[in-house]
Amino acid sequence: MLESFSTNATAAKIRSVYGSMLGRDDYMELMSKRSVAEVADYLSRTPRYAPAFRDVDPNTVHRGFLENRLNKYCYDTYLRMVSFQGLAEAPFYGYFTEKLRIRQILSLINAVECGLNDSFVNSAQNYVFAGTKRDVISLAKCRSFDELTEALKGTPYYKILKTVKRTPGGGADITDAEIKLRTDYYGKLMASVRENFIGSAQGELTAVITGEIDMINLINSYRMKRYFNYTPEQIKSSVLPFTHIGRRTMERIYEAEDSETMLALIRRTYYAKRIPEGVTDIETGLSRHELRYMRRRINRSGSSAVVLYAFMFICEAELKNIVRIIEGVRYDIDPAIIEDILIL
Repeated sequence: MLESFSTNATAAKIRSVYGSMLGRDDYMELMSKRSVAEVADYLSRTPRYAPAFRDVDPNTVHRGFLENRLNKYCYDTYLRMVSFQGLAEAPFYGYFTEKLRIRQILSLINAVECGLNDSFVNSAQNYVFAGTKRDVISLAKCRSFDELTEALKGTPYYKILKTVKRTPGGGADITDAEIKLRTDYYGKLMASVRENFIGSAQGELTAVITGEIDMINLINSYRMKRYFNYTPEQIKSSVLPFTHIGRRTMERIYEAEDSETMLALIRRTYYAKRIPEGVTDIETGLSRHELRYMRRRINRSGSSAVVLYAFMFICEAELKNIVRIIEGVRYDIDPAIIEDILIL
């Protein structure tokens, strides 16, 4: 079992980096900037992001470059954490790399289907495929979903993509591809938890993973009902088949007759108790709940795997906040509006 030897040093190292992450004051400062270059300059002077700008003049960066640089720095941070005590090759600890690979494949499917291959190449995170025989830049040369599927032959993704439903026009059903790839990912992840952890570490990991899945399903099902009026059957076929709060509770939510009823049911879950009345932007509210939960796990858990999982969730939330601020600054949006959608 992975927790049978001490990984306390890894947990301590993660907590040290966590202590340098951006706080509310940093976000307020960032929102006061008037250009992307000013945002980059501020980040380059923070303990958290200074290393990401060692070889870059922040005054010359543009939005795409900045976002790519921050994504790469987030991934490099993860690699440092799992390499510290030689956990990089241990079961479970490669989960974040696999998560990013699936994200890249889904982006690539969308690009191929929409003819946006060149745009994909400009933002591709090819580094997450380091050490494999696949190169997403080369895969981006594919001109159809079938061609892309064949190019992934020999990988775990090939058999999944072969089962993806087709649209009336013969293209790939991107939603079906996403559900199937993510279902396979989370299924394998939870199997790894059962096989490699025991006791409180296994219980905590199961809770953080299935809680994250509940967040994804609640947000997506509400969007489907509110904006597209999906039927309960359509919603059930478009969510991940895992849950922490219980299948019956989630199915009652999926079966709501309209978005107002669904929102009322979501508010009854402990995930949404702190979302103010009148707020329909449940994505931000639920994400804030999950952020608080992950912060508690970092501070209280004795498992390095749990601390790592929580830390990477927080890192991605921080990245989302920075990207939203960059977009707000770029389009001169009122800082008060930006603050309302930050995950704090």
